[in-house]
Amino acid sequence: MSYLLVPLGLFILIIALVDIFKTILYINGGGRLSSFTARKIWWVYFKMARGKGKAPILNFAGGTILIGLVAMWIFLIWVGYSLIFLSDPNSVLESSTGENADIIGNIYYVGYTLTSLGNGDLRAGSDFWRIISNIMGMNSMIFISLGISYLLPVLQAVVDKRTLAVYIYQLGRSPKEIINKGFNGEDFSPLYSRLQNLETMLLKHGEHHLAYPILHYFHTHKRSHNIRLNLAILDEALNIQEAYHLDKSANAFTWRVLRGAMDNLAVRLHEGYTSPADDPPDFDYFNDLPDELKNNFEEDPGIPQDDDFNKRRGKLLGYIKKDGWEWEDVVEEK
Repeated sequence: MSYLLVPLGLFILIIALVDIFKTILYINGGGRLSSFTARKIWWVYFKMARGKGKAPILNFAGGTILIGLVAMWIFLIWVGYSLIFLSDPNSVLESSTGENADIIGNIYYVGYTLTSLGNGDLRAGSDFWRIISNIMGMNSMIFISLGISYLLPVLQAVVDKRTLAVYIYQLGRSPKEIINKGFNGEDFSPLYSRLQNLETMLLKHGEHHLAYPILHYFHTHKRSHNIRLNLAILDEALNIQEAYHLDKSANAFTWRVLRGAMDNLAVRLHEGYTSPADDPPDFDYFNDLPDELKNNFEEDPGIPQDDDFNKRRGKLLGYIKKDGWEWEDVVEEK
C-alpha cells in the first residue's frame, strides 16, 4: 500500500472543500484558490482584449470563470479521492473477475461514484472501501446541491448589476448631464425620487459584491450596461454637487445619503478590484453648469483643495482603468 497517497489526497480534498465553503457559504468573499483562479482567467481575457473595455471578448470572462471554478472543484475532489483509492491496490476490483483494478480503473471508479453514472463493472474491494465510496457519493450530492445554490443567485446578482447600470445611465450619460437634466431651474426635484430608489439598489449591489466576488468579472462592452462606467458617472456627479454645493434646498440631504451608499460600495470594492491612479482627472465642469447655478458664484471656485476628494477621484479613475476604460468614457456623452 502507498500510504503516502492518503495524506496527499486528504490535503487536496481539504483545500477543495475549504475553498468551496468560503466561496459558496461564507458571506465575506471567495476562497483564496477561487479568487486566484478568477484573477488569472480574467488576466488572460484582458490580454486578449488588449486592455480595451469595449472589446466584446471580455463579455465571456465572467461565464468562463464561473464554469472554470466549478470544473476546478470537481477536478480537485476527483483527484483527492483517486489518490486515496490508489493507496490500496485492493480498494477497487473488477466485478467480473475479482482482479485488482489498474490506475485508470481506480480513477474511473472514483469518477463514476462521484457522478452516479457507473455501469457496475467495478466494485469496492472491502467493507471499508464501500463505506469510503458511500462517503464519496454523499460528498458529491452535497457538492452538487451547493453548486446549484451558488450558480442561481450569482446569475440573479448579474441581472441586478446590469439593471443598476441601466438605471444610472438613464439619469444621464455623463456627470454633467445628470446635473443639467436633474435641475429644473429652481432645484433638483426631478432627481430626488430616483436618487432615493438608487440608494437601495447601491446598498444591495455592495452586499452582492461582498457575497459573490465573481461579480467583478461579469463585464459588458456596452456603455449603457457597464456597471463600472455608470458608477463612475454617478460618483462624479456627486463630486460636482459636493464641490460646488449646487443644491441648497431642504432636500439636499438626498445627495448626502446617496454619497453614504457609494462610500459603502467603495468599502466593498477592496484593493483586488480597484487601484488608485497616479493623479486625479481634471475637474472642469463649472462652465457647463446651467446659468441659474453659475449665477451663485462670482467665478469658478475650482477643484476643492481636499486630499480625500482628490484621492477619491484618483481611485475612481483607477477603478475604470482596471476594467479597460478611460476617463473620456465617463465624461463624454456617448
